[in-house]
Amino acid sequence: MSELTIDQLIKIILGVLVVIAVIIGLYLFFGQRVADFFKGLSPPTSVGGFWRILYG
Repeated sequence: MSELTIDQLIKIILGVLVVIAVIIGLYLFFGQRVADFFKGLSPPTSVGGFWRILYG
């Protein structure tokens, strides 16, 4: 079984940070557009308790 070296750990940490940065960037870029898209969809007028919480 191979050991993890410092170089490999640094590469793994940098890879994880890059993935997190991309996910946050996509969320910030598309978050408002996705929310606006779903805001136009209206549920039926008689919604139950769970759906009332989600849609106000």
